[in-house]
Formats: sequence, C-alpha cells, structure tokens
Amino acid sequence: MHWLTDPFQAEFMQRAFIAAIIIGVVAPVVGTWIVLRRMANLGDAMSHGTLAGVGLAYAAGINVLLGAIGAGLLMAVLLLLFSSNRRIGQETVITVLGTAFFAVGVVVISRIDTGVELSHFLFGRLLTVSWGDIWLNLALGGGTVLVVMLLFGELRLATFDHVQAEQVGVHVEMVQAVLVLLLSVVVVISLRAVGTVMSVTLLVTPAATARLLARTLKQMTLIGVFIGVSVGVVGLMISYHLDSAPGATIGLLAAAVFAVVFAATLPRRNKHHHRPLL
Repeated sequence: MHWLTDPFQAEFMQRAFIAAIIIGVVAPVVGTWIVLRRMANLGDAMSHGTLAGVGLAYAAGINVLLGAIGAGLLMAVLLLLFSSNRRIGQETVITVLGTAFFAVGVVVISRIDTGVELSHFLFGRLLTVSWGDIWLNLALGGGTVLVVMLLFGELRLATFDHVQAEQVGVHVEMVQAVLVLLLSVVVVISLRAVGTVMSVTLLVTPAATARLLARTLKQMTLIGVFIGVSVGVVGLMISYHLDSAPGATIGLLAAAVFAVVFAATLPRRNKHHHRPLL
C-alpha cells in the first residue's frame, strides 16, 4: 500500500493534490456550459491568450496571475466588441484574438529573462504550487461556482432557448459575457498547476465525457466534477510514480477516460440517437 500513501507524505505533494481537486471541481462546472454552447474553441483561444498577460506581468515585475486575469478580461471585452460585427464570424474573431495574444506572450517571454522556461507556462508546474496559490484559487474557484449556481436558470435558458430567454427578460448577451469571464477565471486558476495548454483539456474533456453519460443537466455537472477530481488525483499519483509531467499526465488520463466512455456508450447512442438534456 506504500505506492498509494507515499505521494501524500511530502508537503509539496499535499499542496499539489489540493490544487488538482480545486481545478477538478471548478473546471467542469464551467466546462459544462462551454461544451453545451459549443464554445470549446473559445476555451482553447482563452487558455493560449492568457500567456500574453503572463509575459507582460513578468516584464513589469507583478504577479503573473494578475497579468493572466488582465489578459483574460481584455480578450473577453475584445471578443464581445468584435463579435458585434456580422461580417466577421465569432469563430474567426476567437481564432485571431487567441493567436495574437499567444504570439505576444511567446515574444515577450522569449525576450526577457524570467528564470523560468516557456514550457512551464504552457504545461504548468503543479508540484511548485504554494499555499498562497491555493488560497487564491480557492477564492476564485468558490466565486466561480457560486456565480454558476446563482445564474443556473439564466444559463440554461440562454443555452437551450434564446427566444424564450429574451421573452422572460434574460439578457442573453450578458449571460454570454459572464460565461466568457468565468472561462478566463478557470484558465487563471489552472495556469500555475497545469499551464495554459492543459487548462482547456480539464475545462472541456471531463464535461464532454459527462455529456455522454448524463440524462440531466445537473447530472452532467456532477459527473463532470467527479471525473475532473478523479483524473486530477489519479493522474498526479501516476505522475509521481512514473516521474512524468503532472499536468500532461492528468490531461492524458482525462483523454483516455473520454475515449473509454465514448466507446462504451457508442451502441446506446447509436440506438437512441441524440438525447437532449432535461
């Protein structure tokens, strides 16, 4: 049983497990709506785009998490601004913004002496998470989950029936804006632990896996959280024993779980075709 308990002995591993659990809870809660609204491309762009804020924060000598938050907010504002132009599709705007912000981040980081390799920003350093990071992530994550709970009805209406949502007074554009902001918060929470690249994996993959199993929206959220926490904890244990990169190991395990569930549910999905959530 030592292989099961050994990873919990060191304090840095204890912090890593707590960080993985926080991300495993928060990411699928937001990821559920990202998957249902088919916004995975936005999640990918946002996760890459925060690298610009990280690079500029290092250059300015301020906390990189503040830079990431700033980049996420700026991307959200620009997305809402440019998406109002009907001649340019939203997917095009997302791709342009994500690529531009990511390029800025790479250029800035390559030009300054950060003392940290670019790969650490891209794939995270889960084992170096501090208690300060954990408390910040706990506050941001708790606030994110609370907002989703408070806006659950509005999110549901805006996702499945725009017309009815507007008829009952739900501001669909405002709901979209809030969701984009929550997405940026998830990316910030994941930044130090799993990096900008892996954050989108934890945002989308557990929720997508849950979509294959769930019959209701609440089931999808809860199953997604269970999967997110499970792959975070198990993936971290595997990385400890194999001496592999924690963030990448967690991402690979999440993808493997999705593949297994997809294959296992294929006969049922072929029989019942598309099953809407209740």
